[in-house]
Amino acid sequence: MEKKPRYKEPLSTILRRHPHGSKSEIIPILSWVGNIALFLFLTLILFNLLMGNYLNTLAISVGIIPIIVSLMLLRRDAVSVPSTILAVTIIVLITWLATFGQGLYDIGVLGYPVILIVAGLILRGRVIQYLALLIIVCLGWLAFGDLFDIYEPIKISESNPEDFFIGSIIILVAGNSVYRLVRNVYQSLSKAEDEVAMRKEAEKGREAVIHQLRLKNQELDRFAIRVSHDLKTPLITIAGFLGYLEKDIKEGDLQRVGKNLAQINDAARQMGKFVDELLDLSRVGRITNLPTDAPFDEIVQDALKAADGLLKARQVQVKVEAIFPFVHVDRVRVVQVVLNLITNGIKFMGSQKNPLIEIGFKEIDGEHIFFVCDNGIGIEPEYQERVFELFNKLDPASDGTGIGLALVKRIVEAHSGKIWVESEIEKGATFFFTLANKIHKET
Repeated sequence: MEKKPRYKEPLSTILRRHPHGSKSEIIPILSWVGNIALFLFLTLILFNLLMGNYLNTLAISVGIIPIIVSLMLLRRDAVSVPSTILAVTIIVLITWLATFGQGLYDIGVLGYPVILIVAGLILRGRVIQYLALLIIVCLGWLAFGDLFDIYEPIKISESNPEDFFIGSIIILVAGNSVYRLVRNVYQSLSKAEDEVAMRKEAEKGREAVIHQLRLKNQELDRFAIRVSHDLKTPLITIAGFLGYLEKDIKEGDLQRVGKNLAQINDAARQMGKFVDELLDLSRVGRITNLPTDAPFDEIVQDALKAADGLLKARQVQVKVEAIFPFVHVDRVRVVQVVLNLITNGIKFMGSQKNPLIEIGFKEIDGEHIFFVCDNGIGIEPEYQERVFELFNKLDPASDGTGIGLALVKRIVEAHSGKIWVESEIEKGATFFFTLANKIHKET
């Protein structure tokens, strides 16, 4: 199953749009803070009623209204307005409590930085600056109001039970806010790392595609040049001998007419063979036979039967001693691979007195490796990669079109395999290839 991405747009866009987290993260934080603030207000109202401070009770009751409004707005998925209302309300509440408490040294003053932390998770821009300015004004009131005797803070030398209650709430709000902040930052970093990894993989894939396209373009250039040359040559031959043929017919020279017709037929046959090989090459990977499970030794025998006439004509011995495995392949195409490698070995035997072709198999680390080995003229190291390129004939005078090994390479790659050659001059060449090891269970 294809793994779905965590997000549907680039991370940079998300961070610009939601730099402080999504609504699913923000609204629970605001609701939690709002409920804690509402609980604190109700507790203070009850406490002041019991103490008979009815003026304070009335003032604190007014402060409940914006908190309730904020909670209602949060239920409608609003964020900015309720968060701003809550922040201002709690700042005013802390200042009110400190004014009737210990002033600038009241424990509630610790809530000022907590409010900025929570607001920083949600709000942005100048709102944070305004909140910071409001806190500074409140601190100024608590400091200079005391200095100029505008109000008189409570001077206590013993611990106040209210301080424990208020301090615990501040610690809970701060701890939860910092936890949320760190988690949001971690998630953003994790997404950024994932995106960087994805971009690196995409870059590697792009470079690989560019490299493949460059190779394909080079191959197309060679293809165009070679096709135009190899098709033009027989056409020129045919056109030239048609002129001779016309002249010989007029002169009644039947012997020369026969020779000219033979030359024309030979040129037409070469052109037809070249076109057939090009069509065969174009079908690899596009038009295939249904893959079947087959013993590889039967594939070898089919290829040897097809090459029997050429083997006997060149008096080449064939050695097949391996016990081959089953393969799940396009049988016709793989027979073509083995046949082309056999005929290639025969073609480049040179002056070998005892020509020999060996077909074998070995298994290394669970991978099946097949090989066709000859004792011919060999291939120089600098040409061992080029032999698989299209139209790359190392010996221009040799028979063939330069398509055979390129065709073999494409068939092997169409079976998710690879092919390579190992060779020494005058000691022959060994072509190795692999095939995807996909055998049906019934086999």
